[in-house]
Amino acid sequence: MAFRTLIKTAISSLLPMAVAFGVVPPVAPPTYKVGVIQTIEHPALDKTCKGIQDELAYQGFKDNLQWNWESAQMNQALAMQIAQKFVGQGVDLIVAIGTPAAQAALSAARHSTIPVIFSSVTDPKSAKLVGNIAGVSNYVSVANHFDLISQILPDKKRVGIIYNVGDANSVTLVDQMKALASEKGFDLELATVAKTSEVPAAADNLAGKKVDAIFINNDNTALAAFDGIAQICRLNKVPLFASDADVLEKGALAVRGPDQYDLGRQTGRMVAKVLRKEDQAKNLGTELPEKIEVYLNEERATALGIVFPQGLKKEGDKS
Repeated sequence: MAFRTLIKTAISSLLPMAVAFGVVPPVAPPTYKVGVIQTIEHPALDKTCKGIQDELAYQGFKDNLQWNWESAQMNQALAMQIAQKFVGQGVDLIVAIGTPAAQAALSAARHSTIPVIFSSVTDPKSAKLVGNIAGVSNYVSVANHFDLISQILPDKKRVGIIYNVGDANSVTLVDQMKALASEKGFDLELATVAKTSEVPAAADNLAGKKVDAIFINNDNTALAAFDGIAQICRLNKVPLFASDADVLEKGALAVRGPDQYDLGRQTGRMVAKVLRKEDQAKNLGTELPEKIEVYLNEERATALGIVFPQGLKKEGDKS
């Protein structure tokens, strides 16, 4: 008993000496809790999510990061439940991937101090994402998409669009396309859907109307059912365009847009900045993709008898 007291006394005496000589006990790094809501699971958003995780790991958020991920399955009520649960758990930050997820996260966290960082939201302004929220947009001007179609199909003007009328960003993009179509010489055929199970029928309907091409523009419902769209386009020999590089291997003929993984890395840097309290989400605003490129599918072009114009392959696009 006397020996144990002696040891305690010695340790107590050494600690002040250690501090005095600049040797201090290690301090455990803070642990961060991050709640992640993904609008729906499909390759593009999955890659965005992976990019965010990889960037956070690169930034040093590894063992000290609790990453709680959930999919809203394109269900707004479910997105709200997930967001409210994260707020109730007192997470340090909510990451929202896709517009519906961002809207739900902002609504749930509005009366708290929890910041929200979004990714893959096309038009934050039309989605009313204002407050303690910031993020990275995947927006590409619709004029650029029209130009790409014109470059590859100069004599084809009837373009079919599949989109979810319940997705604010999809509606905004379609409105922009309708406003610009006549100026660019295009005639649009619109097919609206409310859920992924309706997408193949919408694609089949457009193919039956003999459209010259089908274009999918950042609509998460259509992207989640892209395999079905691609199959119908193959059967009917309809060129398929998109704004998401990750669907090229699924059957798109050409894409102009950002790499979704890179978009995730860009978002991850913003998340790290807020977690470290280097800045607040409400001050960061919206960032556009750092790089936009054209991606071409030579196999689909050969099957359709299309020859891509020289100079179009993997061209950089600063717009």
